[in-house]
Formats: sequence, structure tokens, C-alpha cells
Amino acid sequence: MKNGFSTIIANDELCSYFASSSKANSLSHAYILLGSKGTGKHSLATFIAAAANCENKENNGGDVPCFECSSCKKIAQQISPDVIYVKRDSDRATLGVEPIRFLKNDIAVYPIEGDYKVYIIEDAHTMTPQAQNALLLTLEEPPPYVIFILLCEHAENILETVKSRAPILRMKLPTESETIEFLKSNYPAARTFINSSPEEFKQIYLASKGSIGRTLELISTAEKKQVLQNRTLASKLIETVANRTLARDFSDILSMFSQKRDERDRLIAQLSEIQSALRDLLVVKKSNEPNLIFFTDIKLAEELSYSLSSQRITEIIESTEKTRLALLKNANVKLTIVNYLSDLI
Repeated sequence: MKNGFSTIIANDELCSYFASSSKANSLSHAYILLGSKGTGKHSLATFIAAAANCENKENNGGDVPCFECSSCKKIAQQISPDVIYVKRDSDRATLGVEPIRFLKNDIAVYPIEGDYKVYIIEDAHTMTPQAQNALLLTLEEPPPYVIFILLCEHAENILETVKSRAPILRMKLPTESETIEFLKSNYPAARTFINSSPEEFKQIYLASKGSIGRTLELISTAEKKQVLQNRTLASKLIETVANRTLARDFSDILSMFSQKRDERDRLIAQLSEIQSALRDLLVVKKSNEPNLIFFTDIKLAEELSYSLSSQRITEIIESTEKTRLALLKNANVKLTIVNYLSDLI
């Protein structure tokens, strides 16, 4: 990819699809791009907008988007009047109906420079039901010059009526080797970190669930330390349960959990890491070639899985999820964790 679109890693098929659809003038009026944070949804949405409005798309022998015409350059720089980003307010957890009402009024205006007006709805999974229903009315009979692109992390949050009018396209995750190659080639600080701390990088990569954007974010920020601590906690907790020493080490394990009210999100993240580790243990039991998402050492995962029955692992997963849900409902932080650890003894 050129002009900043090299971040669309592992999704060449989607790029080819949109390039050919643009040339054939067969683009749909709406798409849902599904993927976790940092998987390239924003870059692909911009790629689609550029392909739709590329001034050279009638040139059968040329690339689309060309990234050389005036339209492509403006869209890549996010200064095109025909590409509108619809966002929730920074202080809001949801995307409400007001931005969608603006969108409904704005689509009556024809594109200023290109063939299409492209509306990129960020964090579409946070749209309220009212906002989605308002958007639905527009999705049913949009003007022929309008394309909607919904960037979504959780498809289950989108109403079925909306999904029925916009195909869901899943972003593929790059392999570890593709991630390493990309980071080393484009980010000197990341290259230094990978070369100097390969084990820590492996943990960061797994914690990022394969997201290049998230991996880069963790490498470059102080959050890296917290993530590594969370993973250490998950490993130690499971080891004490497997070795039946949790009662003896109760205070030490408890002290590793976040117990302050303002750290509720981190506590939930700690529980999520525990769930990932437990999932690995079940996979190790059932597969000869397990695809691990937490453990970097397959032998350690095997040893722990041998020490715990499948039923016991499942019970701990259920207890962990019950605790996570309780915290999401604002349960008392310290009491909830104490009860959680007590149940595991």
C-alpha cells in the first residue's frame, strides 16, 4: 500500500475487492467493517472512500485508488469535503441520535468534488438503539451517491435490521511474523524493543490479540508495564490453583489485584487475562497443535493443564466471568475479589 495505507496488513483481499468494485461501479451503499481496535478499520475505510472517488478509476490499466490524483490525496489527508467522519463526543460512552440526524440532513447535499459522499461512522457498536433506528431509515433508501461505512468492534451490538442492509466484512489479523516485519520496517523504537526484549514482545503481542495498532500502542506507552503485570498475575494465580497453594499464598495473590474504585477497568482487564490463560489450558487438553492466545511457553501450559481437570478449568472460567460481570455492575471491588479467590480454594 502507498501513502499511509501500509497499515492495512493481512487484508489484501478486501482491498482488491473494493478496488475492483470501484472500477466496475458496483460498490454497495453500506458496509460494516468488523474488527478489534488497531486492526486497520480506519485505514480500510479511507481506502474505500479513495477508491470510490479516485479520478483515475476509469483507467483500466491503473491502480485504484491511485493515491496520486487530487481526490485521493485529499482523502488520504482527511481533508476531502466528501468524506464525513461521524463520531461520538469524547465524554460520551455511546453514539446518540443527534449525529445521525445531522447525517440524515446532510445526505441531501450532492458530493462537492467526487462521485460519492462517504460517511464513516466510528465506534458504530456504541450507537444507541434510537440512533441505529434513525440510521436504518436512511439505509433503506439512500441516494445513489452515498456510501456508509460503519466501523465496529462488536457486531452483536448492532441491530439485526441494520446488519441486514450492510454486509459485515471482518478484518483479518496478521500473523506474528507479519506483525514483527511491519513493526521493524516502520517503527525504529518498536524494532529496538523486539530485538532487545523478544519475550516481553511476545507477551505484548498476545495481550494485543493480534492487533498491530494495539501492539504498537502498548510498546510505546506506560500501559505496557500494567499489561505485563496483569499477565504475571494470571500466570501466578493459575499456578497456585494448580499446585493447591492458593490458601497459603492468598494474601500475596490478593495484593496483585487492583482493588481501588478508580482501577475497576484494570481489574476487569486482569480477569480477562485469567480467562485467556484458562482457555489455553482447555485447548491444550483437546488439541495436538493448540493455538495459544496467552501462554508463550507451551510446556508450561501443558504442565498446568495436566494438573487441572477440564471440569475444574471450566468451573474457574465460569467463576471468573461471574466476577467480571459483577464488577461491570459496580459491585464492591475488594469484597468481590476476596469472594472470587475464596471460591477458588
